[in-house]
Formats: sequence, C-alpha cells, structure tokens
Amino acid sequence: MMRTGSKPAAIYFIAILLFFICWPFLFQNSALYYRVMTMTFFYGALALAWNVYALTGNISLGHAAFFGLGAYGSALLSYYWHTSPYLTIPFGGIVGALYGALWYAVFRSLRGARFALATLASVEIPRVIIDNWESFTFGSLGLIGISSLTTLRFGSIVIAVGESLKAQYYLLLCFTLLILFIHWKVMKSKWGWAIRALREEETAASMLGVNTNFIHFATLLLSAFLTGLCGGIYAHLMGLIEPPLVFSLHISALPLVLTMFGGRYLVYGPLLGALILYPLDQLLFHSLLPVGHSILYGLMIILTLLFFPRGIGSWVQKRKTAS
Repeated sequence: MMRTGSKPAAIYFIAILLFFICWPFLFQNSALYYRVMTMTFFYGALALAWNVYALTGNISLGHAAFFGLGAYGSALLSYYWHTSPYLTIPFGGIVGALYGALWYAVFRSLRGARFALATLASVEIPRVIIDNWESFTFGSLGLIGISSLTTLRFGSIVIAVGESLKAQYYLLLCFTLLILFIHWKVMKSKWGWAIRALREEETAASMLGVNTNFIHFATLLLSAFLTGLCGGIYAHLMGLIEPPLVFSLHISALPLVLTMFGGRYLVYGPLLGALILYPLDQLLFHSLLPVGHSILYGLMIILTLLFFPRGIGSWVQKRKTAS
C-alpha cells in the first residue's frame, strides 16, 4: 500500500493535481475534453465511494440501488419543492444511506458470493417501486426537466455552474478530491486498521476486540451515503433520469472494474482506474467501436486479473520501488 505520508508521494500528488487544475487553460474551447474529464472524475468519485465498503472484504454488486435512490431523492425534492440542488443532493445521500441501513439489517450475516448476489437482487426493489409509482415518480417515462446546478456567487464572483462546462469540471474535481480525502482517512486511520483486520480474518479481529458489526455498519452507511451523493449530482448534471438508467447493472459493475484495474488496496487506486479507462473508452474505443466500445472494460478486467491481480497501481508502484 502506498505510503501517503511520504514526501515523494506528496510531491507526485501535488504535481498531478496542478496538471488537472491547469490543463483547461490550454484547451479553452474543447467541449469534448471538458465533458469527458468531468465524467472521469465523477466515475472516479463513484469508484472511491464503492471501495469504502469493499475494503471490508465484501464485494457489492448492488450499489446502483444507492445511486438510483440518491438520483431520484434529489431530483424529486427539487422538482416538487423547488429546492436548490445543493440542498437536495445531500438529501439524496441520506436516502441512499437509509437503504444501506436496511441492507445491513437484512444482509448482516451474509458474506462472499451470497452477499454479492443478495445486493445484486436488492437493486430490483427500488427500481420496480419507482417504475410503477407513476403518480409520483413518473414511472418508466422518467423524470425530465430536472433543474441544473445553480449559479454560485462569492461576492463579485459569479460561477454559472449549470451553463459552464469548465465550471462543472472544477466542481467535479473538488468533489472527487473530497471523496478521495475520505477514502484516505478510512484507509489510514485506526478505523482503517480495524477494516484491514476484518477483511483478513473476521473471527480473529473480533477476538482482538474489533467491533466487527459496527465496522460493517458504519462503512456500509458511509459508502451508501457517498454513492447517493453521486446519484444526486448525476441527476442534476444530466437533467433527466429514468429507472433503467440509474438502477442499471452498469452503475453497479463499473466502480468494481475501475477499482480492480487501478488497485483495490491503494488510496488512489479507484481514481487511477477511472483516469485511465474512462478517457480511453470515450476518446479512443468509442470512435473505433461505436456500438461495442464497452468491451474495453471487460477486456481490462480480464487482463488485470491475469497479469496485475493487485491492480495496475500496485504494479507501477512495485516497478518504481525496484528501480
């Protein structure tokens, strides 16, 4: 695992951050790059949120439930009560966390493949409810006309987030840095050591005094809340949502793919996976294979499992240490 407190790591992080802050000034009129990089950071944040709970050793295939509930929770509150998106998005996170609490109550004794299958099946419950509650959610027709992210004002500075692709890019960059910081704290705090002990051997961790039930509950709620936030942001970025879109298997599987490719046990692993795979898919594979470009994700996860079982980040780190 990367020693994030070391001086070289800090220098690398600052250099990379400065690059992502400065590159938009070199491409002033490139709407395509703005959109791709905005969604790159969005999916990086989603992968980090997913990995918060995956660090316990339980692999979820149902985080689309939190994502979809967060999207609908934020969108419906904004639609019916005309509330600012910056207030409804945290509400979406709360809705996701509430469903996470229900997960814990029902699935607390499940581990491994049984847990993964149960989470996958649980996505259908909110999807079917929202799909059939037409009088409130508009059902399979979806919800359109969702308010965009409103203008931010800081004294004389006015930032039209809803209209400016550059502003959306910087907003998602800041949001991803926040999720990255939370992910780092989860891994590097005393809580992180408890999670590591839980992942390696739950019974032994319990005998050493680790409150395994609390660790599972707290990490699941945090992961569900952060994923719900991502869903809320997605709704206001896109301006429309429908059940098959936000409760899709793609939303559940993509964070897993990005995390496995980047490095599941690295602080920056899920984000690294997003920074490599999503732009590669959108800027290269999408033009070469317009219909089957998603094959990239399947191909990369197979290659990762065969040649880089701990992720590309761990391989790069090992090569750097050896040199």
